Amino acid sequence: MSVKELFSLKNICKKLGEKNNPVYTVVAIAVFKGIFRPIFTMMDKKQDPESKKYAAIREGSTELIAIPTYIILPTLIEKLAPAFSPGKKPLLQILENSKTTLGFIGVCFAALIAIPGLCNIAMPHVLKLFGKKEKEPGLKPFPTETLFAVKDLPKDFKYMQVYNTYKKPISTSGGGMRV
Repeated sequence: MSVKELFSLKNICKKLGEKNNPVYTVVAIAVFKGIFRPIFTMMDKKQDPESKKYAAIREGSTELIAIPTYIILPTLIEKLAPAFSPGKKPLLQILENSKTTLGFIGVCFAALIAIPGLCNIAMPHVLKLFGKKEKEPGLKPFPTETLFAVKDLPKDFKYMQVYNTYKKPISTSGGGMRV
């Protein structure tokens, strides 16, 4: 075999495709996402530090949940290969084809159902560990100094809903640019 044949595109693709397992690909992606997404999130200069910390912890935790799920779930589903193998082909070829297909289905199942479900279960507990404080949206402390006398308010009354109202200008522009 010559050097030209050894490094031909056909041979490179053939070698890369042999024993290709989708688990390797998604685990590699999850590892790099788990490392680089939190780093890039923390480097964002426009966000406040608390938001950056929250987003980085959430991204890293998601990938820490994803990596073992990507490894375990397809392996468990590949164990079902003999049940899906038809009887006409040679047994080893059928098992290999079935394992590859079921491994891909396992990766898809992990990405679409298992990982989001596990993250929904685990994230509140992870974020409690890092002290993320939940704020009530749109609620502001009730001012103690008011222009009018407030009577008969409960003692535990602390917040009031404030709505932003935007008024349309009385006259709109004449429209367009004049030449």
